[in-house]
Amino acid sequence: MTRSYEYVCPECENTVERDFRVPSIVRSCENDCGFDHYIRSDLLEKVEEVPEEDRPDEWDEMDNEKKVYVALKEGVLSLPDLQ
Repeated sequence: MTRSYEYVCPECENTVERDFRVPSIVRSCENDCGFDHYIRSDLLEKVEEVPEEDRPDEWDEMDNEKKVYVALKEGVLSLPDLQ
């Protein structure tokens, strides 16, 4: 049995399922958001665990990819999480 993983569009939060596990996939969004990195949904859930006091002032304006880097820097995500 193959497990699928959910990936989220950084612009509109459109989701797609894939039968492989990587941190992100590059694809065109069906909602005309362009060609971008869809990020695995479980990573985005962990990103929200970054404590508010450790979030940059521009957190709400940051795209999901940059938030993943902040989560790595703050220790919420680790390199094994990205595998």
